[in-house]
Amino acid sequence: MNQPTSQMPPPPIAPIATATIAPSAAPPAAHPAPIASLHGWLIVLVCLLGISTGPAAFGLSSLGLLSKPLAAHFGWSRTQISAAVSLMMLATALSMPFVGRLVDRFGARRILIPSIVLLAGCFAAVPFVTYYWQFMAAYLAMGTLAVGTNSVPYMRILATWFDRRRGLAIGIAGSGTGLGFAYVPLLTEALIRHWGWQGTYFGLAAVLLGITLPLAVLVLRESPAGNPADPERPASSGTGLLPSEAMKTRDFWILAGIFVGLAFVLYGLIPHLVPMLIDRGIPAGTAALIASVFGLAAFGGRLLIGCLIDKYDARRIALFFFSLSAGGLIILATSAPAPMLLVVALLLGGSLGAEVDMLAYLCSRYFGLRSFAQIFSLLFAAVMVAMGLGPLAFGIVFDTTGSYGAILALGVPICLAAIGLVLLLKPYEERARGTQISQT
Repeated sequence: MNQPTSQMPPPPIAPIATATIAPSAAPPAAHPAPIASLHGWLIVLVCLLGISTGPAAFGLSSLGLLSKPLAAHFGWSRTQISAAVSLMMLATALSMPFVGRLVDRFGARRILIPSIVLLAGCFAAVPFVTYYWQFMAAYLAMGTLAVGTNSVPYMRILATWFDRRRGLAIGIAGSGTGLGFAYVPLLTEALIRHWGWQGTYFGLAAVLLGITLPLAVLVLRESPAGNPADPERPASSGTGLLPSEAMKTRDFWILAGIFVGLAFVLYGLIPHLVPMLIDRGIPAGTAALIASVFGLAAFGGRLLIGCLIDKYDARRIALFFFSLSAGGLIILATSAPAPMLLVVALLLGGSLGAEVDMLAYLCSRYFGLRSFAQIFSLLFAAVMVAMGLGPLAFGIVFDTTGSYGAILALGVPICLAAIGLVLLLKPYEERARGTQISQT
């Protein structure tokens, strides 16, 4: 193990206590520190693209524009259509811990690559549905058979390749969700206009098979220290807590509470944003543009957050960006004109940048890399439950009241509660076993 190095801590919210432990008897060459090589940054870009084509971006952002043609073709309500996303998210939540265990055991590539093929198959199957249960089954398969296309494999690779610039690497790659939220509405709207809803699903599958899959096969590698003779070998487990140990800490449950609340509100809003705007009399093209601004803000927010959390206390960064959510929801709950809705898209999209990638970063810092994929997948599974229930809750409220006002009003105190929970987090240098984080 590398000798821990001494470094001044970031500006603290609470007093920081650090301790060191004696170095392991293992020779230094056994576990070389992650380095940010040129190939490492190429991996970051491929992870960015891969996450932008994952179920969160492709499944959620496309359905907002597909909901009206699907409703016109099949006669389904918004609750029925949004229930497909909710089912996908809930199935993902149940499957995620299993995937995390597989990634830690067999490596990220062996899980990610076949999952991309399966996700493409799920999208390509939707145009053939004739009954509602078949539509639901396709989205259920996205959350089970293709669950390996979510962030866990990508984050495991990045956490292994990077340490000192881990926040920036995760921020850039994690902004793929925001990038997807930016271009998927425009891509979906263009595909619907030229090829109909059936052609749109085929187009999304083609992107996965023609772009994401080849790049994942050719570029992604498990770690910079991997044996060239065996590029599929999983990375060194490193130091840190086991899942059972992490779940006994207060910070584990605080992180769960913070990101579950935010996911319920923000991901519940995403598939309903375009229909909500159209209901207010905004043309479909303008609504798609506002949704793209939302995605661009999430993209930019994640890049900015990635730069900041490597230099400053991540808790301070979270406080600021979570405050944007509350402000955006307050404005959206009013009858704001179209220009103000662009401001709303910027505020909510920017706050979305503080979501999964910051969770991955904090998870690696609080609990280490020994069981990173398993611990992150447990937290991410809880977040996915909220992602699944959010769209369903928004749809039920609309179908019951004819408005989204009540659910938007509920989102404000949820965001404020997340801000309060951030204040309860300990500085992430305080490790249960006293280990310092490598600064290489």
